Amino acid sequence: MNDEKRRELLEQIWNQQNQAYDLMCEYDAMPHRYGACMLYQAQAHMIDLIAQYPDITAADLAVILRKTPSACSQTLRKLREKGLVEQLRNTANNRQYKLQLTESGQALYRDHAAFSADCQQRTFDRLAEFTEEELALYLRVQQRINEAYADDVRRSREVFA
Repeated sequence: MNDEKRRELLEQIWNQQNQAYDLMCEYDAMPHRYGACMLYQAQAHMIDLIAQYPDITAADLAVILRKTPSACSQTLRKLREKGLVEQLRNTANNRQYKLQLTESGQALYRDHAAFSADCQQRTFDRLAEFTEEELALYLRVQQRINEAYADDVRRSREVFA
């Protein structure tokens, strides 16, 4: 393959990555109905984490989600107001609160898990035409792209540190 053709293909990959990013941002910015409740993706993801890690703290969530404690607290407040999450004082540390899902929160978690499984299956169905080798190659390419993104994040942090 000549250099011009290679560059053209790499630019097409770049453009497809940009389109995927734009679509994911648009999707994440939209509220979604899970059962009887409307949530944004960030809220649903927080519900998932609380379900997966019983008694997790807001500080732990902030670390996992790479968000500020304040941003996590705001989202948690909204989830508490919706009756999906409750904070229980940690008896071993009075300054700390453990997070748990209410019954409504557990039902929402199940609805979100079913919705996510359906979305994943529809994506997998669209990829059925590709061989295992083609999928493995795509995975290798995506891993390299992710390494480049991670380098960009690291360099940007260094500039502003």
